[in-house]
Amino acid sequence: MDYLSFSKKEWEVLVCFWAVDEPLCCTEFSERFGLNRNTSLSVIRKLVNKGVLEIASIKMSGSVLARRFQPAVSELEILQTGLTDDQIFELVKIAIRKIEDPEQLTQLLNVIGELKTKAS
Repeated sequence: MDYLSFSKKEWEVLVCFWAVDEPLCCTEFSERFGLNRNTSLSVIRKLVNKGVLEIASIKMSGSVLARRFQPAVSELEILQTGLTDDQIFELVKIAIRKIEDPEQLTQLLNVIGELKTKAS
């Protein structure tokens, strides 16, 4: 899969799915991220066809059945494919936000400090 061939909107939607860390239907996605429902549906369909989103479950939404989607690939899998620096930066921000252990955050700050010192 050539992850660099994603459109900007496809990339944004995929990053949002990683950030929530739970399956969402199109309506839930649209409401949570403020994206037009038709745009959400179109982009999600493209990402499913590309194999990076998958149907996680089907649930009742009002009076209809709705498919709930989740990422089929991890941030790490995509990182290993040769992304641009900006794309990697966005993925790293998502990963850092998931860290709850203060000790791990301190370790990351130490690594960043070391890298800043080397770059100076």
